[in-house]
Amino acid sequence: MRTIMHVDLDAFFCAVEQRRNPTLAGKAFVVAGRADERGVVATASYAARAYGIKAGTPTSRAQQLCRDIIVVRPRYSDYAAAAAEVMQVLLSETSLVEQASIDEAYVDLSNLRDSAMQIAQRVQTRVAHELHLSLSCGIASNKLVAKAATDIGKKQARSGNMPRALYAVPTGTEARFLAPLPVDTLCGIGPKTTQRLQALGIATLGEIAWTREADIRANFSPRQANELIRWARGIDHTPLVFARPPKSLSHETTFMRDTNDVMVVESTVLTLAYELARRLQRKQLRCYVVSCRIRWDMREAVARQARLPRATDRGDEIYARVHDILRYLWDGKRTIRLVGVGVSQLGDFPAQLGLWDSPVSDGAEQQAQTVIVAAEQFLGRPLSTHRLAQSATKRWTPHDLAPEG
Repeated sequence: MRTIMHVDLDAFFCAVEQRRNPTLAGKAFVVAGRADERGVVATASYAARAYGIKAGTPTSRAQQLCRDIIVVRPRYSDYAAAAAEVMQVLLSETSLVEQASIDEAYVDLSNLRDSAMQIAQRVQTRVAHELHLSLSCGIASNKLVAKAATDIGKKQARSGNMPRALYAVPTGTEARFLAPLPVDTLCGIGPKTTQRLQALGIATLGEIAWTREADIRANFSPRQANELIRWARGIDHTPLVFARPPKSLSHETTFMRDTNDVMVVESTVLTLAYELARRLQRKQLRCYVVSCRIRWDMREAVARQARLPRATDRGDEIYARVHDILRYLWDGKRTIRLVGVGVSQLGDFPAQLGLWDSPVSDGAEQQAQTVIVAAEQFLGRPLSTHRLAQSATKRWTPHDLAPEG
């Protein structure tokens, strides 16, 4: 019999900041970018959430909702280090741990000597006493229901500063536990599916599972209908995934002011491309697909992707293709609010030389990027690509060829 524990660090970024500065305890504060830089909230303390502030809220709006809100600039390296500390606590119980995100994980507790409740309570105590962080847990027979148990437990337990919830769903009661819950409780049911279900008058998971099965099958594809019914009945055979490589990586920049300055936009895209290249190299991955995303001043967004002729982890190759996409999407006149660069179809593909490439020049580029990565690790910060941007920026001409996708 399988037993899965889902763990979720409570208001994680805020908790790390509160650990650093205990005077923040109980106060309305957010980890966010500056309002004058169009920052948004990454995490809000529970006191701030009482004002309607949540992740994704613009910092300027948060300051309107709570005049006394405290804004703390994010320290992402600190959060990554704290997450690694929590993972070590989990790994001390079992090696079967899947880190789902920086603040979430799944732990397989099947066939261990201690009960799942004992292990969960022990983990919560250690994280609180040793790391001064708060952790909520959900226990069930599978990942889907365990995550839902955590969410319900947090809603029921939330009082004071941190919920530190613990909720268990006994095996065999999954469908009964889920039946009264709203359809969007399960992580597999997103906003669009929720809207379709609500249009049919379906509000709870119990209706999907039992009373409205015919309507589900009549309005969704066979595959999606089967998934919805299975999930609503609490059936999930998804295995834990260990040391999962990322499916994609991306970086975005929001400009302090909307801009149509070609040099500013191109140099930003170049910087993002090289930042992604460094991340790929650190993870020993290469990409086959690159993408560019633009959000206009009217908050309308466009994006395109294109496939590379060979897998790469080189900043110049990523930038060259993204630059083509940028020229296709943008005429150099319309003002831009945000620009982003992404890479996908990642893997540990071997390096390949093109037909006209020089092994010497290719090796020199790899050597240069290796030196950059080492220097950044030593300095603890990224190196500037401003000079590189100035030399690589091309004379602006809109692209007349559409990329793939």
